[in-house]
Amino acid sequence: MTAAPGWRRAGAGIPEQSHHLPPPPRALTRRHLLAKGHLHPRAVSMTPIRLPRRAAMALLPALAACGTTTVQPLTQPPRGRVLVLRGLLNMFSTGMNVLTFMLRDAGYDATVHNHAEWRGLADRVAADAHAGTLKRPLAVIGHSFGADDAILMTGRLGAAAVPVDLLVTFDPSWVLAVPRGPRRVINFHQDRDTYARLLSPGPGFDGRIENRQVTGESHLSIDKDMDLHRQVLAALREIDNASGPPATAGAAPRTAASPATAPPRLAPLPRPPAPPVRARR
Repeated sequence: MTAAPGWRRAGAGIPEQSHHLPPPPRALTRRHLLAKGHLHPRAVSMTPIRLPRRAAMALLPALAACGTTTVQPLTQPPRGRVLVLRGLLNMFSTGMNVLTFMLRDAGYDATVHNHAEWRGLADRVAADAHAGTLKRPLAVIGHSFGADDAILMTGRLGAAAVPVDLLVTFDPSWVLAVPRGPRRVINFHQDRDTYARLLSPGPGFDGRIENRQVTGESHLSIDKDMDLHRQVLAALREIDNASGPPATAGAAPRTAASPATAPPRLAPLPRPPAPPVRARR
C-alpha cells in the first residue's frame, strides 16, 4: 500500500508524519485533511465521529433498553419481594444496584431493572399474586425517573387488586401524586432544587406518606446514601416483623376470641375434727 503524500512508515507499520509538513489547520474538516494528505487513511477509523443531533437522540432508546441486572439466586427462601427501578438511561442510579444487593444479603428477593420495564414488571407481579406465589412483603423502590415509574407501578398494581406494602422513592422528578395501591410510602428528597419534590395523596390513596428531606445530597447522589439504604431495610424488617411468622402446615389455627384454658380446681381440704364439748355439772 502506498502511503499518502507527506507520510512515511514507522517500524511496526504505524504511520508517522514527516517533520517538513506544517500542522494541519484546526478548522479543516476530516475529509479535507485526508484529501490534502494531512491525515493518513488508516487514521480515519480512529478519529472521533460527531453524530448529528437527530441520530444521537435516536440512540437514547437503545441506551435505555439495557434491562435487568443479573443476580445470583438466594440460598434460602426469600423473606419478601422487592423491585428496584433505576433512573434515566439506566446508568446514573448506581446506588440502586448497591441497595439491591444489600437487600438480597438480608434475604429479600430483590431485583433491579430499567425504569422503562415497569408495566411488564407490574403485570408479572400481579399474575404471581393472583396465583398465590407472591412472597410478601412486597416493595417497590425507584430513583429519579425510576421513582416516577415506581409510583405509577404501584398504581397499576392497586388497580389489579394487588396492594404494595412499601413504596420508597428517591427524589422523584415529575410524578408527585401517589395513587391508590401502596400502603406505606417513604419519599427521600433533597433540598438543592428550586422546587420541593414532595409526594401527596392522589385520587383514592388510602395509605400513609412520609416525606423525609435529606440535606447534603444532590439529585445524582441521593440514591447512593448508605444511611438511606439502611432506613429502607429497617422499614422492610418492620413490616416483615409485624406480619409475624408464617403459619406452620398442619398446626391448629389460633383465634383471638378463644379463651385461655382455666386450670382445674382442686378439691377443698378436709377440716380437722372439732374437740368434744363437755357438759357443765
